[in-house]
Amino acid sequence: MVKRTFFAALGLALITVSASSAHLRQDRNWAAVQVPIGVGGVRDVQMDGDLGDWDNVPSVFWVTHNDLVETVTGTQGDANPSNLAERIIFGWSPVTNQLYFMEERFDDFFYGTIDNNFDTVEITLDFDHSADPIFQNVTSEGLDPERWEGALSQNYRYELHKEHEMFLWGAAPWAGNEPYSGVRWDFEGELVGGPTTLFMEMWFTPFDDLPTSSQSINDAGVVTHTMQAGTIMGIGFAVQDDDNGAEGTYNGYWTNSGDTELYFKATAFVDYVLLPYDESMWVAGDDKPTAVEENSWGRIKSTFAN
Repeated sequence: MVKRTFFAALGLALITVSASSAHLRQDRNWAAVQVPIGVGGVRDVQMDGDLGDWDNVPSVFWVTHNDLVETVTGTQGDANPSNLAERIIFGWSPVTNQLYFMEERFDDFFYGTIDNNFDTVEITLDFDHSADPIFQNVTSEGLDPERWEGALSQNYRYELHKEHEMFLWGAAPWAGNEPYSGVRWDFEGELVGGPTTLFMEMWFTPFDDLPTSSQSINDAGVVTHTMQAGTIMGIGFAVQDDDNGAEGTYNGYWTNSGDTELYFKATAFVDYVLLPYDESMWVAGDDKPTAVEENSWGRIKSTFAN
């Protein structure tokens, strides 16, 4: 049972968010839960594609298809769980100073592991809540793309058809690689062209400034952000639904903010509060070994190539 004091603290934090926010979607509260890392008697959240670690997180912290707004195609109507159903949770840890993302996705036609598909989630992050208007296509503002493209906010997505499954758009390429960010996943179903349930986990290192031409985290100008409970960050994401396969189109562009431009404007994000730790939200027990090894394209392809 979730502690009453925890929800009181959450309410106070979210009142603060509402009072200070310049971001979108004031119709609901958004929060990233603090995940257990190294807590005795509680299972660590591990990035391995096994979502069982998240089982006790209350639904108030989920984002489902009912919370999303389709902003591009207008062809899918209201959210329909027989077409696309989502459960998304963001987490964070002061131990690792990383942001975590889990997605459980049911898709009646999933094509996320073939070329030219649009079945993914695009995640855009503004850790210091600065809401810089432009962080991609910066030449439109007269800024040097070698310095500022993807520097102040970052845009990630998974690309399961590629050997390197994390894509970081525009920013310094090294930050899209492990250990700074990464992807682990598993699935049930047909995987390609039929009903599929995807179990996705991703992690991200927080950057306040990520110069585009930087070569490593130790380069001058790279500024990492220290996440703290009670602070606010901006998060935008778009769940893209492709029901046509390799035709280079998407049928649905389901956003959390209701603003299509979240892929390049931090002003199009929503406000997420970073919550303090609450043990009652997590699964009791000892740490378990990683359940799913790294899913390379070669391994996954072998499951359906014949």
